[in-house]
This record gives sequence, structure tokens and C-alpha cells, in this order.
Amino acid sequence: MINKSVSKQQPKKVVYIQGETPKRRFPINFNDEVQVRYEMLRQASLSKKPIETICDKFNYSKDMYYYYKRKFEKNGVLALSNKKTGPKEATKRTENLEKKIVQLRFDNPELNMYDIHDKLKKEGFDVSSRTVARVINNHGLSKKKRKKDAF
Repeated sequence: MINKSVSKQQPKKVVYIQGETPKRRFPINFNDEVQVRYEMLRQASLSKKPIETICDKFNYSKDMYYYYKRKFEKNGVLALSNKKTGPKEATKRTENLEKKIVQLRFDNPELNMYDIHDKLKKEGFDVSSRTVARVINNHGLSKKKRKKDAF
């Protein structure tokens, strides 16, 4: 695969595709992953060369070629970027909610996650008891389990 960390000191590797006349050229910047992936797909589609040869030229495996080909066919050029899908931030577990859970835990250390969940629900917070447990664990406020005596 292409090196994902492109430093600012790294010189730009630009290759020009020659057109029908000497003045007709098109640049491909090999530091731009989207351009590289698109050019790989384009060359594989338009040439009679084996896929392995084209993948080697662009430092991609055949599996990755087919992966990006499927993404491109389904969603176009924008699918070739490395953007992460899904939510970008927690939707229910806001900073305000975490502060409230931690405060309840400090004020009432005897309460378990279900009791805290019930108190939050009465105050209008829509949160699961498992989320309460995660917040308590993340802040290091969970109770340590002790072994019971065998006698």
C-alpha cells in the first residue's frame, strides 16, 4: 500500500500522463492517495495489462484493488478517501452527562450503576445502565470486587 503518512519535507512525486499532443498533459500526484487509487482503477479498466502488473505499479495488492473498485462503483470518487464512517462523536454520552454520573458516584458511593441509571432517568437523561458503567470505569470509580470468605 501507499505510505499513508506524507511528511511536508517529502518532495511531491508528480507524474504527467501524456495526451495526444505534447502540450496535453495531466498530472498525477503520488502523494494524494485518492488520485493514486483512481488512476490505478482507471488504468486497470482501460488497459489490457494484467491486474497484478498495474497493482504492483501502484504498490497495492490485488485484494485492495478489488476493494477500492467495489467502493468506487458503489459511491464514486469520494469513496476512495480514507474517511472514517460512522458517528464522529458520542451522541448520548456528552460531557455534561459524564460530569453528572461522576458527581452522583462521589455523592453516593454506595449506588451501583443501576441506581445511578434510575436517578438519571428521573432527571430526564436518556442513557443506558451500561453507559453509566462505562463512564464509572473510565474515571476509575468502579468498586473492586472482593473474594468472600470460604467460612
